[in-house]
Amino acid sequence: MRNSRGTAGLQQPSQSGRAPAARSLAAVAGPGDDAVALWRDLLLRGAVIVLASLWIYSPTYHGDWLWDDDSLLTANPVVQSGTLAGLWKLWFNPDGADYFPLSYSALWAQWPFFGTNPTGYHAVTIVLHAIGALLLWRMLVVMRIPGAWLAGILFAVHPVCVETVGWVSEIKNTVSLPPFLLSAICFAKHDEAAQGSGRDTARRSTTYHALALGWFLVAMFAKTSMVMFPVVLLLHAWWRRGRITVRDLLAAAPFFLVSLILGLVTIHYQHGRAIGEEKMPVADLFTIAGFLSRTAVAGMAILFYLWKSIWPFQLLPIYPRWEVDPPQPWQLLPWPIMGAAAWWLWKRRGTAEAPTWERHTLFTLGFFLLMLLPILGFITISYMRITWVADHFLYLPLIGPIALLSAFAATWFATLQPRLKLPVIAATVTALVLLAGSSFRYAHVFAGEDPLWIHTLASNPDAWQAHNRLGARKFARGDVDGGLYHFENSTRLRPDLGETHNNLGTALMSKGRVDEALVQFRTAAELIPYMPQMQLNLSNALLQSGRLDESEKTLRKTVEQFPALPQGWNNLGFVQLKRGDFATAITSLRRACELQPEWPDVKANLQAALRAEAERLAREKKFAPAEAMYRELLKALPDDTQLLTNHGVTLYELGRKEEAIAAFRRVLAINPEAIEAKQSLAIATGTPIPPAAPLPDEQAPLPSTLAPPAGLR
Repeated sequence: MRNSRGTAGLQQPSQSGRAPAARSLAAVAGPGDDAVALWRDLLLRGAVIVLASLWIYSPTYHGDWLWDDDSLLTANPVVQSGTLAGLWKLWFNPDGADYFPLSYSALWAQWPFFGTNPTGYHAVTIVLHAIGALLLWRMLVVMRIPGAWLAGILFAVHPVCVETVGWVSEIKNTVSLPPFLLSAICFAKHDEAAQGSGRDTARRSTTYHALALGWFLVAMFAKTSMVMFPVVLLLHAWWRRGRITVRDLLAAAPFFLVSLILGLVTIHYQHGRAIGEEKMPVADLFTIAGFLSRTAVAGMAILFYLWKSIWPFQLLPIYPRWEVDPPQPWQLLPWPIMGAAAWWLWKRRGTAEAPTWERHTLFTLGFFLLMLLPILGFITISYMRITWVADHFLYLPLIGPIALLSAFAATWFATLQPRLKLPVIAATVTALVLLAGSSFRYAHVFAGEDPLWIHTLASNPDAWQAHNRLGARKFARGDVDGGLYHFENSTRLRPDLGETHNNLGTALMSKGRVDEALVQFRTAAELIPYMPQMQLNLSNALLQSGRLDESEKTLRKTVEQFPALPQGWNNLGFVQLKRGDFATAITSLRRACELQPEWPDVKANLQAALRAEAERLAREKKFAPAEAMYRELLKALPDDTQLLTNHGVTLYELGRKEEAIAAFRRVLAINPEAIEAKQSLAIATGTPIPPAAPLPDEQAPLPSTLAPPAGLR
């Protein structure tokens, strides 16, 4: 088909459903080839896409865990459960910050095979990316868009995709892309069949529509970033036929329903869990200042993403954030520029029967903008706390510019004289190799957190998250000074975040700068009162500085706010134990045991508290409650000779002489040299006391020595 000015355009089916120049298998592989040659050509092209993907991401095969991989997998007991109960929870009662059950289920399915070894997860993600590139090729063939294979290989080697493929957490993208493209393929086939007539055509149209809806639902369960796809379907109808009919609206209606429901669920999870009470570095949308700031962010982000689609170099895991509070007038210029461009394209769009390149540009860039819309900042998302833009947000929208560029290149190539085609092919191959090489080099950055954050800070020294994460890495390796340097920078850059103050406080404590650390911990607890860890860290710092009263007061506030927090009750019990309030400590520690029965530290602290309280009761000659506590302790520590000896003492004092004798004999069976048990047994049985150890007090026939309480747990 040719456009209104005689330039070859994208091929589209006519309104009758028949393609004027349908791209058959022969059109893809080359006219005149036999069937074997056609398939050989297809397999060769597919192999190029797969092998390119495997080579580019080879630096990440044995890459380490990155960023939030811990919350997604390595510290996620539900994903690691490997049980049907765990799978049920991922789908119907998830704990995460997003409702992406299929993505979590993909990790759940891999855990039994790979465990904590990241290699397997990286391999799966790379294969999924290659499948996505192959399906993109197929989708553009079905839509009869030239340059389909070029688009597939461009997507496979594009450097912007490295962040998604090299980072296990972004399996959300690589899992969602294949079903999304399958949905688009099926809908394109439905749409073409719907333009025809006859019972078989109607049946095929209905089948493909159902498949498209099913695959879309699968994709949305993996990640809801394609929530605007129903609008794309209407844009597709306009692009093909120049109008949107009632039939188009009815076909898109169930897609709108899926998007609405799962989109609202995503917003609920983002605001209720991922963001919570954290303050975003931009005003609310429904204020004049917030609307202007977010409009500036969105306009600049669109141009940024478009530029990175075309010129994918100088990529960063965290880009510098533009200051938009308030926005400068020039920061709002992208909108009139884009508006003028859209108006110019619209005026030159041609007709459905004679479409122009401007019409095709409106369609492909319309897809690009619609796929970007959810992450432009109008809807608050948790990533806005770090920066405004990120490469992994561009993974799906990237299809639009790539499809347009590939179609234009293929159409232009077809018009060239034969003598010019070989140099153009060579230049194209060179460009693809350079892109692949750039992606390969960038993939090394994602081989571990150290290279990731070092690369980031080299170009963006004000990336507070990079300082925070690199500081944590250094601190964990024992480089306290290195960690302190980065924590000081992250706190300087984001003094409004509790986590930066908390990390700085931890490093200061390690340096012995307790008073300075307490300032940071207090600030963290004030900034994030809804996170119990901040209060726990503050109370521990107070404890280590000897301020037991303040520590206990902080912990009482913590358990009042979080009554189901075992760490809070355990720490409270320990502080009470340190203060000598053994009975109250026992109550707190029993509560911690109820909440987390298998926690060894709680058990040890409870045993220490019971020992200390039993000793106090025995000194006050309250032998009955002391005996009960010793009996409880012996259930857990039946061979503890000190407990057995003390238990025997209390039994003897209660007049239960035979039981006391049995306890002393039990001690001697374990340790025949236990002098206290020998002395006590001699007194209990009325035999002479061994002369080597005379009783220190003739009025006290039995010694009562008890073990000291356990240390800090």
